[in-house]
This record gives sequence, structure tokens and C-alpha cells, in this order.
Amino acid sequence: MYKTTHKDFACILNMLDSIVKIEKYASDYSDVDRFYEDTKSFEAAMMNFVLISEMAEKLSDKFIENTG
Repeated sequence: MYKTTHKDFACILNMLDSIVKIEKYASDYSDVDRFYEDTKSFEAAMMNFVLISEMAEKLSDKFIENTG
């Protein structure tokens, strides 16, 4: 059985934190056009998508093999 490393665990926590932030930034908008018009909130959400991608790239091969 694979034991999650500290690095993988930290990456997953960072990804989850980014998801919570994206939900927070987008929750006040009734539609995507209004969200897009609020440049600060939209760009903050997009930056968190970038962070999720970066953290996913840092996950170990063993972690991916054992969770896929």
C-alpha cells in the first residue's frame, strides 16, 4: 500500500485551498458574464486554476498511479 508523502499531501491541500478560493470568488455572481466583468475576482479565480495545475504537476508518479 502506498503511503502519501508530505510533498503530495501538501500539494493536495494547496489544490483544495485553491478550489475553495475559486468557489468564494465566483459565488456572488448569478451568471458567467457578470463574473467575467469583475476583473479582480475573475483573474483571482484564474490564478488559482494556474496554482492547481502547478500543484498537480508536482504530484509524484507513485501518488498518481495509486489514485488513478
